[in-house]
Amino acid sequence: MNAPTDTARLGEGAPVRVMQVVHGLPRGGLENGVVNLLNGLSPGQFQQSVVCLDQRGEMADRVPPQVPIHVLDRRRHDVNLPWRLARLIRRTRPHVVHCRNWNTWPDTVLAHRLAACRSTLVWSFHGFADGHWFPKRRRLASRGLSLATHHLFAVCRDSAERFAALAGIPPERFEVLYNGVDCRRFAPSEQRDGLRAALGFGTDELVILTVASLTPVKGHARLLAAAAQVLAGTRRRVRFLWLGDGAERAALEARICTLGLTARVQLPGGSDKVPQYLAAADIFVLPSELEGMSNAILEAMASGLPVVAHAVGGNPELVDHAHSGLLCPAGDTEALAGAIGRLVRNDAERRAMGAAARRRAEQIFSLDAMLVRYASFYRHAVPLNGQPTALEP
Repeated sequence: MNAPTDTARLGEGAPVRVMQVVHGLPRGGLENGVVNLLNGLSPGQFQQSVVCLDQRGEMADRVPPQVPIHVLDRRRHDVNLPWRLARLIRRTRPHVVHCRNWNTWPDTVLAHRLAACRSTLVWSFHGFADGHWFPKRRRLASRGLSLATHHLFAVCRDSAERFAALAGIPPERFEVLYNGVDCRRFAPSEQRDGLRAALGFGTDELVILTVASLTPVKGHARLLAAAAQVLAGTRRRVRFLWLGDGAERAALEARICTLGLTARVQLPGGSDKVPQYLAAADIFVLPSELEGMSNAILEAMASGLPVVAHAVGGNPELVDHAHSGLLCPAGDTEALAGAIGRLVRNDAERRAMGAAARRRAEQIFSLDAMLVRYASFYRHAVPLNGQPTALEP
C-alpha cells in the first residue's frame, strides 16, 4: 500500500471536513439522524458531504444545498465500488470519513485503505436491520474491520454491548453518542384542543398512539391482544391509533375486524402529520420486540407523552421507568395491557409522566445536545496536526 498522503491535514481554525457514508437516504431513523447533522452542525466549523453507496433516496431533499451528495450506484458484488469511493476520498480530502451500519463498513474500510490518506475513519452502529442474524463470517469480518477503524460508536449502550459481544470486539472500543430529537418540532401544543378537533378526536376520548412500520418485529399483533384487554376493562372512550404501513396491514385489519374493534383500533397508514398526532394524543405505545435507539420514542417524549414500551434494546436508556413512562417485559401481553390500563385509569399520573418525559427529552436527548456531542466527537477525532487518533487495542 502507498504511504499516506497529506490529504487530511487540518490547520488551526479551519473547518473539519466530514464525509458521511450511508447506503442511501430513504426515509428512516438512521437517515433522519444524518440529515439532522447535515442541517445542524455549523457550516463555518464543519464542511460536510454525503456519499450514498446505493441510491439517493427521498430524504436527500432535506439536505442543505451547500452539502454535496455523491451517489455511487452500488451493484450486487460491485468490486469496483471501493475504488470509486477511494477516488472520491482522495479528491475531496475529508478529515473524517464516517460510515454507518454494517452495509457500508467493508467497502468504506477498503476504500479508506486504497485512498492511503490520513483521514480518521469512524464506524457507528445504529441497530440490527435483520434481527440478531450474525453468521460466523460476519463476526470474523467485524473483528478485522474494527482493527482498521479508528473510532467505533453506537447510538445506545445496549447496542454497543450487544454488537461487541456478537462480534467478539472489546466493548471498551465503543463510545456512545445518543441520537437527538428536535424539541421545537416535536413539542406539546398550546392549541391542543383545536388540533384534536382537526384530527377528529373527541373531547372526552383518550387516544393511544403508535408510530411504527406494520412489520412483525414492531409487535402490533401483541399490542392488538393487549388493546382488546384494555378496551374490555374500561368504560372510558379509548381509541388506539397506529400510524405506519407495512406487510402486516391486511392480517392486522382482518384480526381487528374479527375482534369487532374496527371503531376503536384504527390504521390510517403513514402520515406527514406525525408531530401533530403526537401533540394531540394522550399515551404513546411502542410494543417492539427489538429496538436500538428509537426515534419514535424520542419524538413522543419530546411531545410530552408518557411512553409504554418493552424493556428491550435502548428503551430502558430512554424511558425512566415509573417516572416518564412504563416498561414491561417483551412477550408479556398481560404486562403490556396492565401498563396501558394503568395510564388510562390514572389521569394525574399520566400527565405527570408526560411532563417528565418532555423534561428528559430536553435535558438529555434534544437535537441541540446531540449536535454538541457530535461536534466534540469530530473535533476530538482530528487533532490540529491532522493525524487520526490512535487505534485502541
